[in-house]
Amino acid sequence: MTTPPDPDHAPLFDVDAPVPLTPVERLLALADLYTQHNDRIDLLLAGRASCDLDASVSSAGRLEREALASIKTVRQQRLPAIEPVASAVVRLKQIAHLTSGATRYLTAAQRALPPDDAEPPRPDPRRGFGQYLRLARELTALAPAAIVESATHIAPRVPDRARSTTTVPGMDAVQRDTLLEVARGHVIVTEQYGQRGYGHTVAADIDVLRHLEAQDLVTREPASAPPLFAGGPLRDRVRLASLGFSVLGTVINSPLHLGLPSARPLPAPTAAAAAARARR
Repeated sequence: MTTPPDPDHAPLFDVDAPVPLTPVERLLALADLYTQHNDRIDLLLAGRASCDLDASVSSAGRLEREALASIKTVRQQRLPAIEPVASAVVRLKQIAHLTSGATRYLTAAQRALPPDDAEPPRPDPRRGFGQYLRLARELTALAPAAIVESATHIAPRVPDRARSTTTVPGMDAVQRDTLLEVARGHVIVTEQYGQRGYGHTVAADIDVLRHLEAQDLVTREPASAPPLFAGGPLRDRVRLASLGFSVLGTVINSPLHLGLPSARPLPAPTAAAAAARARR
């Protein structure tokens, strides 16, 4: 059963925005919160964090409530009843229900938590405490990317009064796509943008990340993401900054200049040139 919204809890979103978040910004912020939640569970599974399961259970419950609140916000925009929008809303509902299941697994993990002196350094993901953690993590694994995908379908149908209009100079498609990868929870780096950024499916360009950070569009959260391999160093999660939510909310579907010269149609060959080619 889905947990109903709890009016006694303060809003989950703590984005330092000068004005209330637009519906699309709110979805982007929700995706970011799921990424943070997933990182904390990954650290538990890697044996690299203290077992504060109370915080994880509370986080999952609040995420479910905010997912439902985001759906309500989207519906209040009276968007057209077309397939992309309907599918986006269904996807958000699925995320809320899956998060409810994650809350139950995390609660079960609390009950299965071994005594402090018997707690293994790295939980066994196949049984007991570790298994419940793994199952909870699986249920929210795809949430950040799915929420951002829903936002891309909802954004072009939102009325002008509920749109973000924040822009920065020189934004191009490569920067926009990198912001999308960050929003999906796909970008982790090591050594302060050392040699490369580790994306979920593609490597993020370090120079682009540096540029976005210099513009206050993204920020690094040191040692907040799990190691690449067992025993390895913790990595830094790259997240959208408050300005990044607004800017990405503006350009999420906008055609942007790619920095390439525009293509021009070739002139039609003259009759003389065509005859010359025919003689070759």
